Amino acid sequence: MTAGSGAMVRQATGSPVRLALGLVLALAAVVLAGMSFGVSGLPVARALRLLLAPDGSPDSALVWDVRLPRAMLAMLVGANLAIAGVLIQTLTRNPLASPQTFGINAGASLVIVISLIAVPGLGAGGTVWPAFVGAAAVGLAMWALSVSGAMNEMKLALAGISIQLVLAALVQAILIANNAGQDIVYWLAGSINGAQWHRVWIILPFTIIGGGIALVAGRHFGVLALDGATGVSLGQSARRVGGLAAVLIVLLAGSAVAVSGPIGFIGLLVPHIVRRLAGSDQFTVIALSAIAGPLLLSAADLLGRVAAFPAETPVGIVTALVGAPALLVILWRQRAA
Repeated sequence: MTAGSGAMVRQATGSPVRLALGLVLALAAVVLAGMSFGVSGLPVARALRLLLAPDGSPDSALVWDVRLPRAMLAMLVGANLAIAGVLIQTLTRNPLASPQTFGINAGASLVIVISLIAVPGLGAGGTVWPAFVGAAAVGLAMWALSVSGAMNEMKLALAGISIQLVLAALVQAILIANNAGQDIVYWLAGSINGAQWHRVWIILPFTIIGGGIALVAGRHFGVLALDGATGVSLGQSARRVGGLAAVLIVLLAGSAVAVSGPIGFIGLLVPHIVRRLAGSDQFTVIALSAIAGPLLLSAADLLGRVAAFPAETPVGIVTALVGAPALLVILWRQRAA
């Protein structure tokens, strides 16, 4: 087992069931707060009543047509990014891996922007497949580097960040050269503002299928943290399991970028938080990350709305402000280890 994989092995400090219950209650509280907060404020009790029993009033339309799809999108995107983060850290045995630090989000964004420039009328549904192409291309390159043995965990993370910066620069160059609209620029900041139900329906199948498979196969992914001989002795094929994990990472991260832009740090921070609280059992980490990811992203979205009220700060900026210092702490701990 490598130093990186060893850093990912922790003993549980709390009951997974109690942790799951606490996360669900916290998520419900944050979502309800988001339902009631806004330029058109609603008392929490009224927001809850309208959520449970819509009455056709303007307030009911506000809850069901504006704030509920936003809350749903935040939860689905957060779940996708968190589960993808667990899988990519396990696949590469690298605790610094995430869809952002390995450039997967940036690869998806680049191909989406090229597609939007080439086909101006391309809708949100049409960006999903370009996102998969970009995510898969960068993911394959990073996986090749990870299995080459030429880089340790720190160097691999720095290589991913370098790829992310290069791809982000290319995106900016394309936008400037084509005088792109403000909506694309805002999307690139990572935003769920103005979410509508059609975006929820776009990502929902990938969350259900990708997250469901990840949960069902969760314990099998533990073989990826073992050496090949040990995996074979346990009757597991690391190549097949790794291939499944790679496909799920592309589906989960690509669909999230397609509907919300490249939101960072969720896939990096959530697995670390969950492992510290619940230990390293792979099924438990995936299951709790599927709750903690929505909680963290929903809380960041609410914070962005409160901090800039009556304007809004894109959630991607909020997660970056919170996540960047956390990444430095993780890097420092890896260096000390």
